[in-house]
Amino acid sequence: MKSRKAKWLSMFLALTLLITLCFSAALSTVCAETGDSPGDSSGQPAGEGFGDSSGEGFGDSAGGATGDSSGEGFGDSGGESTGDSSGESMGMPAGGQEFGTFDEIVTSAGVIIENGEVRYAENWNGTVSGEITAEGLTGAVITAEEANGVTIAMAGETDRFVIEDSEISATAGQKNNDVGYEAAYGVGVAVRTGELWIKNSRLSSEGSRSAAVYMFSTMNPYGTSLVVVDSEITAHTDMAELWMPPFKLLAGGSRATLLMTRNNSWFIHSTVTSNNWGAISQDTVDATTYVINSRGAATEGGYGTYLTNAMKLYASQLYGGQYGAFMCGNSLLQTGGAADALADADAMSKVPDYVPEEEPTIIAGAFNAVAVHNAVPGNSTVAVGNFKDALLSTLPEDLPEDVTPMAANDDFFMQPDVSFGAGSGAAYFFNRNLYGSLILVRSMNGDFTFDNTDTRTSNGVLVQTVLTYDPPSASGYLSVGEGETLPGVSVTFLNGEYTGDILHQDYQRCMNVTIGENSTLCGAIVSGTLQAWNDLWSQEALEAALKADGYTEIPFAEDDWVGDVRDNLIRADDTAYAATENLGADVTVTANGTWVITGTSTLSSLTLEEGATLTTPDGMALTIFINADATNANSTYTGGTEVDALTAGTYQNVILTVSEN
Repeated sequence: MKSRKAKWLSMFLALTLLITLCFSAALSTVCAETGDSPGDSSGQPAGEGFGDSSGEGFGDSAGGATGDSSGEGFGDSGGESTGDSSGESMGMPAGGQEFGTFDEIVTSAGVIIENGEVRYAENWNGTVSGEITAEGLTGAVITAEEANGVTIAMAGETDRFVIEDSEISATAGQKNNDVGYEAAYGVGVAVRTGELWIKNSRLSSEGSRSAAVYMFSTMNPYGTSLVVVDSEITAHTDMAELWMPPFKLLAGGSRATLLMTRNNSWFIHSTVTSNNWGAISQDTVDATTYVINSRGAATEGGYGTYLTNAMKLYASQLYGGQYGAFMCGNSLLQTGGAADALADADAMSKVPDYVPEEEPTIIAGAFNAVAVHNAVPGNSTVAVGNFKDALLSTLPEDLPEDVTPMAANDDFFMQPDVSFGAGSGAAYFFNRNLYGSLILVRSMNGDFTFDNTDTRTSNGVLVQTVLTYDPPSASGYLSVGEGETLPGVSVTFLNGEYTGDILHQDYQRCMNVTIGENSTLCGAIVSGTLQAWNDLWSQEALEAALKADGYTEIPFAEDDWVGDVRDNLIRADDTAYAATENLGADVTVTANGTWVITGTSTLSSLTLEEGATLTTPDGMALTIFINADATNANSTYTGGTEVDALTAGTYQNVILTVSEN
């Protein structure tokens, strides 16, 4: 069993490897006529703190910070990384655990394809039938019990291996947890070299941290690519066997497909499903995943896809009990319809005779449709989302029947976060603040365009930026240095009517919002400050949140739960921003754009082009203040000069309020 120090080092090594992965990666309805801003519910309801039968408020009355709850840094000397016999590092995902090496997977596999030969393992717990050659499987049925199915190492990365009309299933049970690796056991197919085709077949894995398809590896001297046509790939893990990735990002069970290759992948007229953690998990370098007439879903918790590089989603769907898509670093998520797929030569290159079918393109998750984070040191990476002709939603009714929304107060999130070494409640309160926002950006830069896209949110927030939730001992790289300028977050609306607020709570970077051609935004835009962020985690706010969720007593094990939460979420003295410029939202309304302001909005700047429209819902009045007091990120937006109206031009530090006539 690893020591605690060794476990911390493994997590540190995981983040270190992801530097390579993420730095190398390429990248509704018209608003209701009301003055209430839908985004005013930011997950922290107003109201008095509530008490027990004695009338006393609950929680630690001091509510103060208690220091680094983890107790340890990451840089201890224990623990080692792993490599296979060729010396290549197999790497580690954001979860912080190591992978089984390819050679280790081979030792537990039943069918080994290597150097143009087929060999079968001795003393292997499984069954094999069907036609098996060095070039492929036809009509094969392979089962592996607490072992692996097939490993493939072709002579060259363009050599093709075809699995057709076959079934492969593998189980892991708890063996991956026992050895501390992901995808050491329960792997249906693992490929180190070659192009794997899966046609009209079913592949499945069962057990914690197993994978039905595992494509090695970004560090491989060779390459692997994957083409899935008319097939089903599934992974399943008992909820009792959930493994928790660090920082409570998501409920971790198994990832159905592990795409660790630097080459492209294709999913055509296929389904990829995991009951938790992830369906299509792309940890690639310089690669694109093409998804055409296909579906990726995490049905109980987790994400439909994870991206470190590019995905082009055509007439396809991504669903998650938590997230539709989770993006990292310089990643790209682009949507389109059947016609867009047909016009994309690379997307159609493997199946030139296939005619894409007209299907809706949907990205939906209960927590967020799309979440963005950065798992590596550095602040220059930018995630890009081009959402065209699609539906993005966090509404439960937009999830299919087999996808169950995970709640922010699921038991999984109410337990101490063992990746911190201590702490109760931080995951719950953090998730509660963001639950239901369409796009969530966690201490990252982003560039998002909505074009003729239907947007539906359960909490009334279209885009929300937050400071990330990470262990204090690991979050130093997420703090921006004094004088450092970040790319920030850009949001552009085109060709449609978009209803919802924009909450820019990440005061460490700027935001640019453009209400562009033939578009209407109906909502409020709020610029965050350090003080506003810290106020979210006051004892009064925490108690009000618990009360609103129906708790009558403290649901956490820790006595000093308030201190634990504040240690992990509050920025008590973020001095790097004490004297910097205001990093709020800069908003531009173009000549053919309309902003219907539904609630109090605070802007670093407002630019109105000739012909732009600034208005309120019927029956509401707009009050305008310019040159307000908001000179740096620590400030609140107060004061200013009241003006009757705004003509074309640019205005600084703007406060817009809405009230009944």
